[in-house]
Amino acid sequence: MKHSVLKKTAVLFAAVTVLSLTGCAGGTVQSSSEPDTPAVTGNVTVTAFNVGKADALVVQTQNTVTVIDAGNKGDGKYIDKFLSAQGIDTVDLMIITHFDKDHVGGASRVINKLTVKEVLVPDYTSEIDEYKSFIEKAEETETKVTPLAFGGKYEWSPDDTLGTVYASEKDNYGRDEENDFSLVLYMRHGDNKFLFAGDAEDPRQQEIMNLNLGKVDFLKFPYHGNYLSTTEAFLNAFAPKYTVVCCSEKEYADPNTVETLEKRKIEAFYTCDGNVTAVSDGKTLTCSQAAAE
Repeated sequence: MKHSVLKKTAVLFAAVTVLSLTGCAGGTVQSSSEPDTPAVTGNVTVTAFNVGKADALVVQTQNTVTVIDAGNKGDGKYIDKFLSAQGIDTVDLMIITHFDKDHVGGASRVINKLTVKEVLVPDYTSEIDEYKSFIEKAEETETKVTPLAFGGKYEWSPDDTLGTVYASEKDNYGRDEENDFSLVLYMRHGDNKFLFAGDAEDPRQQEIMNLNLGKVDFLKFPYHGNYLSTTEAFLNAFAPKYTVVCCSEKEYADPNTVETLEKRKIEAFYTCDGNVTAVSDGKTLTCSQAAAE
C-alpha cells in the first residue's frame, strides 16, 4: 500500500538525533571507490521473517547485526525476540527502505526494545501513523537517524563483508511513487553476493539494473513478488540462485512471477511458508526454510 508523502530535505530530520553521516563499522556516505572484498573470517546469516505481505529481515555477521525493514505494526516483536534469544541487545544498523506501513510499522518496537546505533532512511517524510511513531521513538531514545540523499550511496564494512546502500535517483516518480524511493542494499561476502531490493517498481528496478552490479547469489525479490514490465530484464541482469519473496497466503506472489522463477530454475522461498535462513561461508550459500507456525 502507498501513501501520500511530503518530500523534504535532511534538515527536517533535525528533531531526531542526526550527528553525522558516518555509519556503523566505518560506514560513510558517497564513498568514491569500492575496495576489494576482505578475507572471509566467518559466516553471514540472513533471516527473512514470516510476517505476511511485509518485509522484515536480519543480516548477521560474526559481530554485527543489520535489520532491513521491520514489517507491520507489531512485527517488531519477531526481530526483538529472535535477537534477544541469542543474547543480542544491539543492532548496528537498521535500514528502513521506505515508509510504507509494511516496512516501517515495527521499527518503533525494535528501537524501543534494542539499542539501535543508527537508522538509515530515504530522504523524505510520510504522514502515516507508523512513520510518526518511528520518528517519535527515535527522538525519545536519541537514536541516530540518517537520511540518504537522492542519488547518494552509503558504504560500510561490517566484519568481512562489504555493503552499499543505494538511494533512488529521483525525488519524484509521479503519483503513488513511494515504492520507488526504496533504498537498496548490495552486499558482498567472499564470493557470494546479495541484493535486497525493497519494493522497487519499474523505474527503480531500471535504476538498479543501471548500477551494473552483475549477477547475485541471493535476491530479496522486489515488491512482494509483483510481476512488472521490468521483471524479466531484472532477473536477466541479476540471475540469482536463490530468491526470497515476502508475501502472505492471501496476498501471494503474482502467478506470472512464480512461473517465471520456476522456468528460470531460480530456487524461490515464500515467507508465508515460514522463516527463511540463508547462510554464506564466503564460498557456498545455503538456504533453508522453517515450517510456518
